[in-house]
Amino acid sequence: MAGAPQFLALGKSRDSTHPVELWVRRAVLAGITLLALLALLNVFGQRPVTTAADGAQARIEVQAPTALRGGLFFMVRITIEAQEELENPTLVLDRGWLESMHVNTIEPAPTEEESRDGRLALSYGRLAAGERAVVYLQLQVNPTNVGRRSQGVELHDGEELVARSDRTVTILP
Repeated sequence: MAGAPQFLALGKSRDSTHPVELWVRRAVLAGITLLALLALLNVFGQRPVTTAADGAQARIEVQAPTALRGGLFFMVRITIEAQEELENPTLVLDRGWLESMHVNTIEPAPTEEESRDGRLALSYGRLAAGERAVVYLQLQVNPTNVGRRSQGVELHDGEELVARSDRTVTILP
């Protein structure tokens, strides 16, 4: 085993007995351990939360995380349950769904995609009363995306607002 470098005093560097320095090292190690434990307990995101909104014609249910970390892949499930016939059900997603996010896929593919005042609008075919449609989105958070964003989802029948689910996402570094 090689000896200590000539310029290093082991008594001062490795074998220090200063209590302040010892407690600072222990506190830093305990902080890192606590951070890892909180991450394992899912304090920092990705647990899906379901929000729902009822309208006269339909019910919309959005299942997605409300806390995310940079670089994370996540899935969103949007369920539309029609109480009355919807001729042109259209989901309108707030800007927070796309700001510094990467959309990997949207299934099933919408029949039409457009922008409504900078918000993504996804149109689907007719839904009869009692029918149900489920839309899946797979997204990824850009690593530099940090902060709170509105991720509301509106259900329209053509241009008419049927229901709105309000939600906010917190993106952690």
